[in-house]
Amino acid sequence: MHLRTSILAISFAALLSAAAPLAAQDITSHEPPPQIPFADWITETKRADLPCSIHIATPRLSILQRIGVEFRVKVPAKALDLLGPNYQLFLEIRLKKSGARDWMDSHDIVGTRLFERMPRENYLEFSMQALVLPGEYKVGFILFDKVSSKRSVGLRSLKVRPLSSDPLPEISRDLPAVEFFQRGVDQDREALPELKSRLWIPVATRRPVHIELLVNFAAPEPVADEPGRPVERSPQALRVLHERNLARMLGIIKVFSQMEIPNGAIHITALDILRRNVLFEQDAASELDWPRLRTALEQLNPLSIPVQALEGRRQNAAFLRELLQSRMPQAASAPAHAGNGGDGSPSAVEPFRVFIVVSSPIVFERGADLSPVHPPSGAEFRVYHLQYRISPVHVWDDLPRVLRELEPHRFDLQTPEDFRRAIARLVADLRAL
Repeated sequence: MHLRTSILAISFAALLSAAAPLAAQDITSHEPPPQIPFADWITETKRADLPCSIHIATPRLSILQRIGVEFRVKVPAKALDLLGPNYQLFLEIRLKKSGARDWMDSHDIVGTRLFERMPRENYLEFSMQALVLPGEYKVGFILFDKVSSKRSVGLRSLKVRPLSSDPLPEISRDLPAVEFFQRGVDQDREALPELKSRLWIPVATRRPVHIELLVNFAAPEPVADEPGRPVERSPQALRVLHERNLARMLGIIKVFSQMEIPNGAIHITALDILRRNVLFEQDAASELDWPRLRTALEQLNPLSIPVQALEGRRQNAAFLRELLQSRMPQAASAPAHAGNGGDGSPSAVEPFRVFIVVSSPIVFERGADLSPVHPPSGAEFRVYHLQYRISPVHVWDDLPRVLRELEPHRFDLQTPEDFRRAIARLVADLRAL
């Protein structure tokens, strides 16, 4: 059985006065939930001891290249008043394919108790999320108070449409139909390291290949939403940029780490160009070392930059240039076609080197040396530059100037769909090597 504990949120319909804040507790985080006879109770489709509302968000593709859907159940304060002060309220959600007899084992259950009376204009909200494959489903909801045995039952339909003109139609072939997951407040929340299912991204090349994945975790500089408008540099704005960028880059690392390369290997490097620091490195022969990566990313405080990093900002471009230069293959002893693709002939000595550089737009300090990386004479390699714009206002990028002599294949990404098309193009290129 696959069971995940979800996040429980209290939403406020109106601003609270100066009264003491409400205290909610997720019971299922430290004690086992009750055994709900789901298959029996779900047949009571008209039972509504506890008034509540059910909402299913529109399924959407995430940066992880998985389709996610959110389920929300709101319980008004007046419904909680019916339970008295000692309730233990649980919500269980299960799905089944439309027309199927049995509910899937993968499900979610969360429980809570509230220690103070809620203002009547407020409500308690349960939020659960799952990854789903395209198809038509029935979704069952059971809201149950363990103390009073009151319960409400809900049944809804969910249709998850396949992606239009999907460039990677087989990428989900090994995934379960439904996986619930916990969305917490950890920095790696978008990468969902607890999920062990893997995408199907085979990269079978005719010649040995070595992939260098370099991911820049430095968030872009704040810019104005409109010309003439002041730039928002509040701590909150900086944190939002940082968290959005962090989530995108983690998701990209997770997807690329799932590539199966029988005739090669991938080396992953997480770096922070702003602080001129290599944060994390790993040969992704197996699962990523998520604890070590998480620990490395904890030093990325958007509100605190070391003085030496600030004083040496003009060296940021040189840091990246020297890093790339150090990873370049050695110059060929015999003349060959250097640059993006080589001459296609197999190498008996060195595997074909592929660089995937991923970053949000970078604007280097005025006066910085933006000299390009020089390709070794006669060396064979290929470079891909994935520019992920976390906001449409981030349009300026100096990174192409540093990469220009490497003749990179460049992808401008703003959505998970853009990333999916880039993966398809990149994988097709590699398979042709």
